[in-house]
Parts: sequence; structure tokens; C-alpha cells
Amino acid sequence: MKSLRLLALCLALASVSVAAGCENTGTPATPDAGAPVDGSTPVARQVTYTPEGCGYEVVSAQVSSAALHSAVLGATPAPDHVHVSFSGPATSTFAVNWRTVGADTLTSQVLYGADEAAVLAADGPGAGVTVQSGHWMKYDRAGGFLVHEAHVCGLSASTRYFYKVGGAGAWSGVFDVSTSPTIGTSEVWRFGVTGDSRNEPTIFAETQARLQAAAVDMQIFSGDAVVLGPNQGEWDAFFEATNGTVSVQDVLARIPFMVANGNHDGLATNFLAQFALPQQVSPGERGEGEEWYSFDYGNAHFIVLNDTSTADLIAGAQRDWLRADLTAVDRAVTPWVFVMHHSPMYTCATAHGPETTLRASWQPLFDEFGVDFVFNGHNHEYERSLPIRGFASGTTEGQVQPSGAHGIPQAANGTVYVVAAGAGAPLYGVDQASTGYTVFAESTRNYVVIELEGKTMRYHAYRLDGTDLDVFEYTRP
Repeated sequence: MKSLRLLALCLALASVSVAAGCENTGTPATPDAGAPVDGSTPVARQVTYTPEGCGYEVVSAQVSSAALHSAVLGATPAPDHVHVSFSGPATSTFAVNWRTVGADTLTSQVLYGADEAAVLAADGPGAGVTVQSGHWMKYDRAGGFLVHEAHVCGLSASTRYFYKVGGAGAWSGVFDVSTSPTIGTSEVWRFGVTGDSRNEPTIFAETQARLQAAAVDMQIFSGDAVVLGPNQGEWDAFFEATNGTVSVQDVLARIPFMVANGNHDGLATNFLAQFALPQQVSPGERGEGEEWYSFDYGNAHFIVLNDTSTADLIAGAQRDWLRADLTAVDRAVTPWVFVMHHSPMYTCATAHGPETTLRASWQPLFDEFGVDFVFNGHNHEYERSLPIRGFASGTTEGQVQPSGAHGIPQAANGTVYVVAAGAGAPLYGVDQASTGYTVFAESTRNYVVIELEGKTMRYHAYRLDGTDLDVFEYTRP
């Protein structure tokens, strides 16, 4: 069934009009130089550079043309679609992407500082205000827009910064973003979990408004932001959606958004160019290292996998990377380990069954290294499993472990698998009685807020109307 779904998606992607502004896949192409856009800026299909003050290299997506910042405003330089993420250490960096309409705005800068008034008043670097240059990318063959990206480094942990993007004379409004607490902290912090916005960006906007009201510090999204990853019109609707007085940009420009590739996103150029993610390249990995990655935030280690990859990579290079990554985790510093990928290994949904091939490849490592929670999407509903560790003899059926009230693990004795995918896509049915491992399930739009304080987790899943869906507190040993 999975191969048929993938085939159907490929056929759908192939039918998307070039005029919609799309590239079919994130498959690398051979870079080739082009004519300078402004008479002086060299243009290629890809740029590679180390942003000033950063300890990591940035490699752009493979696009029609790309170049580093140049002080050319163009006719319509107003930035929009502003959103932040982490490509480097979350304690000391942030990355920001935005769009400009038209193909002639080549200024790609972020102006930032800890003083909001100073950043608001500045048109360039000065007292307490710093400028950082980035790069731009053009992948819309119709020539309608550019995507920009800049990386800010050398920041302090647990600090709120104010920033605006664009260039001298053409800045966006001022937004604020905060860095992670010191890694290993015992202070309280929160993250949100959503997935599968797809057909209804206005519902996604409502989940974003809810997460903003819950004061989450960052969020993870399990994939399928749109129906057709190469269709830029759908991405435009995603970034421009509103709910009442709150817009998606209001939230995504302030709360870092860490995303997994879903089967509908298709690792398209549109996906790769519009999100700045950690670039940890493994053998066979596409997307300049953004196909799978990990990062630390607070006292937690997050691992993001790509389950739409080829079977040989899932069971080979990606699993090898996963083992190496888990081996390197220091549980004394980051006691919590969370994994996110798109399609669930355990589910009672009536639409898509559990991915047993993923179980065979990845669950033994989740078991061996004591992964706490795995977050998934793909099935548009909410559900949580009992703690699971190991397989029944000769099968890939997970062994349910003893649990306390509300199915809470005892002594970190198993991994809990959560599907939280109700951010816009059509809802699917659930059949909790069909499995022996589901503790709670409901076909409803939903979002999750998790608060960590040392080794204590306060877990709160909500329906979209804000009513309680699944609530518990858990302290790991």
C-alpha cells in the first residue's frame, strides 16, 4: 500500500504546472554559473559559505539560481513569509527565512539586538544593533519571487532578541525570538507538537494561535505541511494563513519551527529552500543534510528522521546515523530523548496502518537507547500508546510494558508513541479496540504542549477548541 501511495503522489507531483512555481524534487543537480543579476553578483545554482561568527557551514538548496547578499533592493523589496528555526546550537544561534516578490531584490540581511527600540529605529548596524548577511535563492521558474535565508550566531542562552529582515531602506517589521536555555538546564520550558496542516491552512493558523497562547518556546511539526510539496501556491497559503487577529507569520517569526519531511512535502525544492534546518550530511542523504537531523534544546535531545526515504537508506545509512547519534547522547545532560518522523509505527487509525518495516529498522535502537517518546503524523487524529519495548518472538509486534495510571511508563521501561496530526488535513477514524497497545485515541483536531522541568514532564494534549484531550504528569528516573 505504501508503494501505491508513493506512486500516486509522484504522478500528482508530475502533473503540477511549471507556472505554479515549483521544482519536482530535492534531488541534487550539477551547479552551473549564470550571468550576474546586477552586473556584479555571481550567480550559481547553489551557494556554500560559513556565516560570520558561526561555527557551521551553510549549503543552500539546489535551485535555478542563488547568490550571497547583494545591496540591491529591487522594485518590490518588502519581506514576508518570515519564519525562524535552528540550524546551529539552539543556545547561541537562530536562522530566519523570508520571501520577496519579484526576482530583483538581492538584499538578504537580518538586523538584530537585545534592545527592541534600537532595532526598530535602526536602518543598519550601530550601537547595540548588529547586521548579518545571508543568501537568496530563486526556484520559481516563472520568476515571481526570491527566498532569502540568514543565520545569526554568537548569541547568549535564554535571551530574547529582536530582529528584522530585508535590507537598508526595506526592512520587515520587528519580531522577537529567544534562544534555548543552557543545555542540561533544570528550568521550566515548553514545546509544541503538531502535524498535517495540508488542506486547511486556516486551521493550521488556529493551532499556531493556540501554541502562541500556551507560550511554547519552540515547536516540532511531523510533516505534510501542504498537499503537493512542489506547488508553491500551497506554501504561500501555508505562510499567509490567518485566524482572527493572529497570522501564521506572527507565530512562526517568533517561535522556532522544526519540521520533518512528510510524504506530501516530498522533500521538494520548495520544502528545502524555505526551511533552514541542521545540515548533518550522512552517506546517501539528500537535501544537503536536511533529510534527517538532530538538535538539543534545554534538557532534551530531538531526533528528526525521514521515513519517506528509500528502504535501503532507512535500514542502512539512516539507521547507522541514528545509532551514532543516540550513542553520543549524554543522558546526564539531556535526560529526555524525543524522536519525530512522519508515518507512525504504532497506530489504531482506520486509514493508514502501522509501518512495520520502520519498526524492524528503528525500534530496536529506540529500545536499546531508551527513547522516551516518538511523535508522528500521517494519520489525521490523536492517539497515544502504552509504553512499548521489544517484539513478540518472531514478529514485529511490540511488547507492551507495565504502566501506571493513564498508561504512564514505569521506570522509563518503554517508548511511548504519539500521533498528533490534526492541524488541518481531513480527519481519519480510529479503532482503539483493534490494538492491544493504544491507551487513548480520538478523531479530532489537536495540538500538544509539553512542559519539562528537570526530569518531570507535564503533558497536555488539547482539542482545537482548547478543551483537554489527554493530560498527565510523568517523572522519569
